[in-house]
Amino acid sequence: MEIVCFDMEGTLTPEIWEQIASNTGIEEFNKTTRDIPDYSDLMDFRLKVMKENNLRLSDIQKASGELELLDGAAEFLSRIRENFQVVILSDTFHEIAKPLMRKMGFPLLLCHNLEVNNDEVISYKLRHKQAKKQAILSFQSIGYRCIAAGDSFNDIQMFEVAESGFFINAPDKISSQYPDIPSFHNYDDLESAIKNSSLFI
Repeated sequence: MEIVCFDMEGTLTPEIWEQIASNTGIEEFNKTTRDIPDYSDLMDFRLKVMKENNLRLSDIQKASGELELLDGAAEFLSRIRENFQVVILSDTFHEIAKPLMRKMGFPLLLCHNLEVNNDEVISYKLRHKQAKKQAILSFQSIGYRCIAAGDSFNDIQMFEVAESGFFINAPDKISSQYPDIPSFHNYDDLESAIKNSSLFI
């Protein structure tokens, strides 16, 4: 059996924090792992900005609820599910991802959790320092082949251990640093690459 492991933001959905930046006018929220590769550093930065601007969890959830999937993503996922199990491996948080999961038909989502008190985001709990890599290693330990796709620095950990890995929608400044990883900018090409890397199709 094979599992296709997708990153979420930038891969299948817009960046949630960029929508928060748009809603609030706070430019600092536009930073992603494309800008600050270490996710703990990025989240510490985001929480600091939230606290400085008195933003609540409900503000974040509102922004997430306003987003649609990237163009063609829903149809692409539906086609991939015809031949593969699909798992979303994301550095997002369960508390803010639910509206987008609904639009994807609720695939399995493995991500992190926020610590919240009365709508205030106090902190966050990362499942594992390299959660995406660890998830794939765990799937492989019970006999699954894994194919991975993502758009950013924090997806390299998946590509290091998956049987096949692909960039999708990655900026040139990222993909050019990893010329051995095939890079695509549309779902049709990615779908073909995934199927070609399968042992069962």
